[in-house]
Amino acid sequence: MYLTILGNNGPFPAPGGACSSYLLESDSGETKLLIDAGTGSLARLMDIARPETLDAVVLSHLHFDHMSDLLPMQYALQFSARERPLPLFLPRRPERVRALLECPYYDLFDHEDIAVGEMRLRFIPAVHPVEGSCVAVEGDGAKFVFTGDTNLDPALELFADGCDLLLADAGLSRADWTEKKPHLSASHCGALARDVRAGALLLTHLNPLYDPQALLDEARRDYPAAELARLGERYRV
Repeated sequence: MYLTILGNNGPFPAPGGACSSYLLESDSGETKLLIDAGTGSLARLMDIARPETLDAVVLSHLHFDHMSDLLPMQYALQFSARERPLPLFLPRRPERVRALLECPYYDLFDHEDIAVGEMRLRFIPAVHPVEGSCVAVEGDGAKFVFTGDTNLDPALELFADGCDLLLADAGLSRADWTEKKPHLSASHCGALARDVRAGALLLTHLNPLYDPQALLDEARRDYPAAELARLGERYRV
């Protein structure tokens, strides 16, 4: 599989940036899965894949920095030649936000373990103020894990064990992190990657108020091969 970074910021985009959004493609190119569609990401998706060519979309949770670009995406689908609604896997709550996506161009499904084309999707609950999930995708002999927005959870270690690529929520510095915060710190991302024996670690959900290099340095103390998820970059899983 291949991963392209369409957005790497949160909770708001940096100048010229975009919020969390990631395109997974199978080796054959026949299966395309969009994970999250944060602010500013649709334009970047349009550079490499028209929305109507997607097989499904997964929203880790329903905060706007992870789903807002699905609102204009419905118009792109409306004017496309796609014959069926686009399958959309998302939490049930907040109900008022989910209701924004109820339209003829999306088919809404709860998070459930399921096959999408050549990929197999699995979910576990995230530790976040709203309902959400961590997401694992297996395909082409590889395992990809996206933490979504979450704080520490022992279940995540089991879920991500042995993954080939861990895309992790580095929303906080270690100095700003507490057990009650809604995100991991970059330091925790490094420790998690080390403990689950991840083949690679990419830091995402980068708050524009932080120095990205400082977050990367934190993660590299426990996982020296850590990298920042860079906009437009395509990675082998």
